[in-house]
Amino acid sequence: QTNTFLLLLNLACFCLAPSPSLPSSYTSAVWTSCFSPLSGSSTVTAFLGIPYAEPPVGALRFQKPLPHKPWSHVLEATSFGNACHQPQLIDYPDAEMFSVKTPQSEDCLFLNVWVPHPRPRRPMPVLVWIHGGGFYMGATSVELHSGRFLAATENVIVASMNYRLGPLGFLSLPPDAPGNAGLWDQRLALRWLWKNAAAFGGDPAHLMLFGQSAGAAAVGLHVLSPKSQPFFTSATLQSGSPTAPWAWTSLEVAKERGQTLGRLLGCTDGNTTTLVGCLQQKEPRELIKFEFSVLQKPDLMGMPFVPTPDGDFLSDAPPRLLKARHGRPTPLLTGTTANEGSYLLSGAGTGFNLENASSIGWDQLLHVVRLIAPGAPEEAIQAVARRYSQDGERQGEAQYRWAMDQIIGDNFIVCPVAEVARKKAEAGSLVYAYYFTHRSSSLSSPEWMGVPHSSDLLFTLGTLASVGGTNNTHTEAEAGLSRRVMRYWAEFARSGPRATLCPGVHNLQEDPAQCHGGRLPLKTRSYSWLKPFTSS
Repeated sequence: QTNTFLLLLNLACFCLAPSPSLPSSYTSAVWTSCFSPLSGSSTVTAFLGIPYAEPPVGALRFQKPLPHKPWSHVLEATSFGNACHQPQLIDYPDAEMFSVKTPQSEDCLFLNVWVPHPRPRRPMPVLVWIHGGGFYMGATSVELHSGRFLAATENVIVASMNYRLGPLGFLSLPPDAPGNAGLWDQRLALRWLWKNAAAFGGDPAHLMLFGQSAGAAAVGLHVLSPKSQPFFTSATLQSGSPTAPWAWTSLEVAKERGQTLGRLLGCTDGNTTTLVGCLQQKEPRELIKFEFSVLQKPDLMGMPFVPTPDGDFLSDAPPRLLKARHGRPTPLLTGTTANEGSYLLSGAGTGFNLENASSIGWDQLLHVVRLIAPGAPEEAIQAVARRYSQDGERQGEAQYRWAMDQIIGDNFIVCPVAEVARKKAEAGSLVYAYYFTHRSSSLSSPEWMGVPHSSDLLFTLGTLASVGGTNNTHTEAEAGLSRRVMRYWAEFARSGPRATLCPGVHNLQEDPAQCHGGRLPLKTRSYSWLKPFTSS
């Protein structure tokens, strides 16, 4: 049974009462609060911390989520729900943007909805956000992921959900721990939003799923899974792909990691049923403490507990599903930033000083290529290093550091994203590609890192002015770029199954044949648009 609710407005932020468009038969209640966006007089009504699943505790740990029972009381949806358990954030440039402030708990399956106020008369498209974080960290309460600015600026509904992370979300020891619990969490939240979209003034026939990094990989997995396809009409993959080497692992490897975790925690006796039962008795922090210890060797982008082909949510390995043209044609918006590898390079433990470009030479470049492709033939290592170092846009001392950034970014992000775009275009999906080339003036990372992984989120969700506190130095040109990007994303969602994006932001329903293949940069100094990605 689907939760239903009567919207009761908390008159914060001096919002006016919403139009009485909801049926009087709604029995449960949600209390709301309001937020003022960055500029203008628009406001949004925010429903925060709505439980969409029963707490996955006790015998429900590692299992598929159960829908939350309808509530009969007034639910005060005025603050974010608990974040899911995750390790402490590592220190790297701009890490504070991703810092989780809310308490952590296994009882963490909550979603949020931001609705423009006053509500438009026509049903609005719904944009459902899946946060990234390598499948082991992240939460919707992080300010970077707030949907309030996008909702207010574009008159769309924006929603987001927490989902289980790390071993609690992706331990795979079937049949007792079937795996992919975090993906099933996302699907349950997506189904809840699809069924209840009209109650918020939304149009379930125009529901776009979008995410970044691991969130984009998850979006791609939903695109490949028949279990999810009824609940969205278009999808956006920002700097992430379901076929990336870090985004999934085989069932055999997943089982080995689960068994290793058991040994580390003293769960060594008996069969799989006994092992899972033992792990269900452990404190969540114990599981999190040892999750990275299951990796057999250091890995530049090693994520220990990730999605796996389970024969249910994923019937096969993602690359094979993509190659087999699994799933219905879905309009896709895909893209990457100019320096996807720079953050990873900074945390790669290379052993040399990245700040001093003159100290980085040929030997250091070869070292990074070997980190990416351990066991590859030496002639291949040399060829890759030669190609990037000679083909780069940087010259002199900085060329090797630039080559490292590009090699890492291409291997883990850019090439897998391009693969999805190409394969889906060949299978008949309308696919658009963008290339984000503007470095935000608000970033604290060194200039050599350029336009790093995740820096586009400030513009996509419009949180450019709210992230960074007193250190925020964004310009009016950047605000204009953010508004333009938000318009593209919103128009893509509005277009639904026939999504088109062509030159002229005021008329994005033009004939796609008027567009040309390729991808164009999103930056502040020139008027640019998105173009269809062709298989060539």
